[in-house]
Amino acid sequence: MNTTFIEFLAKNGAIRFGEFTLKSGRSSPYFIDLGIISGGATSSELGKHYAYTIKEKFGENFDVVFGPAYKAVPLAISATIALSNMGSDKKWLFDRKEMKLHGADSGSIFVGGGNIDQGAKVVIVDDVFTTGGTKVEAIEKLEKSLKAEVVGIVIAVDRMETGNRISAITEFTESCGVPVHSIVSIVDIFNYLKNRPVDGKIYVTDKIFESYAQYMAKYGAKTF
Repeated sequence: MNTTFIEFLAKNGAIRFGEFTLKSGRSSPYFIDLGIISGGATSSELGKHYAYTIKEKFGENFDVVFGPAYKAVPLAISATIALSNMGSDKKWLFDRKEMKLHGADSGSIFVGGGNIDQGAKVVIVDDVFTTGGTKVEAIEKLEKSLKAEVVGIVIAVDRMETGNRISAITEFTESCGVPVHSIVSIVDIFNYLKNRPVDGKIYVTDKIFESYAQYMAKYGAKTF
């Protein structure tokens, strides 16, 4: 369990506790928002956490770090900078929401990753995994436009929610053949923060933990 990362998320407001309506329509007792991390020092630290996980899971067996627009763009850039500081020089890449219609790279739907070879191996980075819909779109875009091979996905937090039958991540991997790795899981976060002071503040009280337990009882990943 990466307790340093858990405390980093809590102290910087990247995980908030309360009542939040998700894109899926579910009412969640917590919300992950890495977009709030915009300072130089905090972005650098966030990139290091991604880089350590990427390095641990994939070694040197990849060429590009891809961040789906828009919130994952700084994740890809900060992760490649951190990887470079670890002696691993990789390219970053992100997509446009709309195709560019002018300039030298007219017609391109990507930014960065100059001179990426067809068939390059790509690691996708993102904040969380709920249903995997945006990841499927990213994989299809990379495979179709660049003939890239997506070797894996690294996310900050696995929400550990159910899919149609079992874990959403398990179903995604079975369907796409692409492994998903998280820096931490939501179970790690709540178990670690429950009634534990971080810089003198309690983020997860008994009441908040109970709300989380009820949410997981309803939406938590099934392992059978």
